[in-house]
Amino acid sequence: MAEDQKIIQEDLEITAATAGAAPVQLPGRVISIFPALAHRNFQLYFVGQAISLIGFWLQQVGLGFFVFQLTHSPFWVGFVAAMGGLPILFFTTFAGVYIDKIDKQKLLIWTQIVEGMIAFIFATAIFTHSASLPLIAILAFIGGTVTAFDLPARLTFIVEMVGKRDLASAIPINNGTFNAARFIGPAIAGALIAGVGVGWTFILNGVSFIAGIWAISKMRPVFASEPEAHVHPLESLKVGVKYAFGHPTIFYLMLLAAGSALFIWPYQPLMPVVAQNVYHSGASGLGSLLSAAGAGSLIGAFTTSALSRRKNKAPLVMAGIAISSISLILFSLNRNFLLAHLLLALMGFGILIQVSTVNTLVQLSSPDQMRGRVMAVYLTMFVGIMPIGAFLAGLLADKTSALFAEGMGGVLMLTVGILFYLKGVFKNLSIAAV
Repeated sequence: MAEDQKIIQEDLEITAATAGAAPVQLPGRVISIFPALAHRNFQLYFVGQAISLIGFWLQQVGLGFFVFQLTHSPFWVGFVAAMGGLPILFFTTFAGVYIDKIDKQKLLIWTQIVEGMIAFIFATAIFTHSASLPLIAILAFIGGTVTAFDLPARLTFIVEMVGKRDLASAIPINNGTFNAARFIGPAIAGALIAGVGVGWTFILNGVSFIAGIWAISKMRPVFASEPEAHVHPLESLKVGVKYAFGHPTIFYLMLLAAGSALFIWPYQPLMPVVAQNVYHSGASGLGSLLSAAGAGSLIGAFTTSALSRRKNKAPLVMAGIAISSISLILFSLNRNFLLAHLLLALMGFGILIQVSTVNTLVQLSSPDQMRGRVMAVYLTMFVGIMPIGAFLAGLLADKTSALFAEGMGGVLMLTVGILFYLKGVFKNLSIAAV
């Protein structure tokens, strides 16, 4: 049976198994735009994830605020952030070996429990006035290590929630939820810090994991694969890495992801400099600029989900690269504050449709029993490289300007896209082809 026919057959079986089981029966018009929300599992995941991500942003804001209050040093704020991010670069690829061998649903429950415990330890240290920089850094590193297992497991578990056919809808919804929480969480965090103290941002984050744990525990996976026969972990790792880099589609998709991490995503850590030095708008201006990018990402999530049933994904990837790159270049040349919001919204739109589509294609290009390892390598090449991109952009900005560094990133990413187009990489980016 051809792969596309197999996916359709699996989808029919999944639909038959879950029809009418969703907690909320959504109108057909909504389902046509967000097919993944027809699934009981994904409705549960959506609600639990939305609550948990708001808690995540509460803690992110609270952590940065507390470290700055403790040290009065932007360097240490960045250092603690790096301690939370570097484990993803170091450990995610190795985590993929175990993700392919164990029950992802149980793993996600345990990662949520551990992350909730870390949040409460943070809060206890703050309330008892025993929080020190070394303790905060260690907790951030432990949290980042947990994320190195949680993130690839979460992304590969999505296909077990909804099957392969609606994966292309589920992934942008997942990304859109993250951006929506970015609107709500920081605002609540600011009010909490001003009203009752920074420790409560950690308390509420810990509590928010209850929703995520409950949602995941109530799911009934509809698509699963048998793990491979017992193989030594190092050999299993070698097989996964070899497959990821040896598969032509996955290899080029990972290069695109790495390009985005190096050249496009550094815009965010440079935005405080742009808001202050270019637009002289302070914290409120920074918030509105980042919100504009988030709004664009939400629209990108709606668009990508609505087009999820289209087999040929090349136009989405190419459009994402072109829109995000050109918008960033124009943003670097612009000095009008209002126009800057529009350009950032366009950039957020382009980034979302590119990243979501590439994520979907990587998952569908991976053998079922190897998906965890392949996604772990992909995430290492994407999320793990982001701190490197931010560091390089910061160096360039220090020698030139933040806008020049952002504009150069746009030029380099657009160049990558053009080279890939001339090489014919985009010709085979379809669900049927993978």
